[in-house]
Amino acid sequence: MLPCPFILPAALLLDILAGDPPNRFHPVCLIGWCARRAETLARRLWGGTFTAGTAAALGTCAAAWLACAVFCLPFSVFPSPWIPWIPAVLVIYICMAPRGLAEHALRVANALRSGKDGEARHAVSMIVGRDTERLDRHGMARAAIESVAENLTDGVFSTLFWATAGCLAGGPFGAAFAALTHRVFNILDAMWGKKNDRYRRFGTFAARTDDALNFIPARLILPCISLAALFVKGTSARRALTTGWAFRRAHASPNSAWSEAAFAGALGLRIGGPVSYKGIPADYPWIGTGRTEAAVSDLALAIRLMWMTAAAGTLVFSLILFFIPRF
Repeated sequence: MLPCPFILPAALLLDILAGDPPNRFHPVCLIGWCARRAETLARRLWGGTFTAGTAAALGTCAAAWLACAVFCLPFSVFPSPWIPWIPAVLVIYICMAPRGLAEHALRVANALRSGKDGEARHAVSMIVGRDTERLDRHGMARAAIESVAENLTDGVFSTLFWATAGCLAGGPFGAAFAALTHRVFNILDAMWGKKNDRYRRFGTFAARTDDALNFIPARLILPCISLAALFVKGTSARRALTTGWAFRRAHASPNSAWSEAAFAGALGLRIGGPVSYKGIPADYPWIGTGRTEAAVSDLALAIRLMWMTAAAGTLVFSLILFFIPRF
């Protein structure tokens, strides 16, 4: 069966129209529930070791694969070649969340625009891990922009990349399983990828696997953000590309700086810089060469740039699915 070039636009359109399912029914929440149970069992058997974390991560991933197989299997018995694409579209839609990302950022923007700093600070605390109590209005806008830029890779672009790779390798079910695998390890990294005594060894496998799965997408997203900036008035495609390349290593994560630096360049900002986590200072470097006084208008531009990058990525990967089988 030839890969279908409409699978990614269909998933993106579904996210735009429907948004995220309610938390109690969201498969991502179910994966988190499964991960917590796997952690409890693994720690009981092997403590907080690397072996325990590896076993818990693989067990969580296997459970997600099993659920995906059970969900996809009934669609495989229909004679129509289009029916198997239905569960693939649904799984990819569940794994990507541009609308949810935009909605979280818009809560910050709307609160700042209305002068409700307390409400904005709470909204920012829902999407970043740093301390937000002492952030001024510029700091809150800057933190939200960083979150949009970083999560654009993890929550959207990497899903598009792995769905495409899986589609080329294994058709509709390959697309579903590849996208789901990335999403599982993204969730596990968020839960276990902490550099504290509890997770320093236990979370190593999940964090390193998540880094590996995001490695290629994080680098491909730089030209895609630059391309998207051509269509977002008020942003600079040239600065997105040059700043993104110049500051691509300016982050502790091997992948985060690529998209953050591109956004900083596109918006003419400096983002990042010193922060604190639970009262402990973290002297992170600044990313970009622009101004540090981010405004609500910059956050609004960042949201538009995120949407345009998601659309550009969908188009590029869909074209790959359209043309590669013809070679």
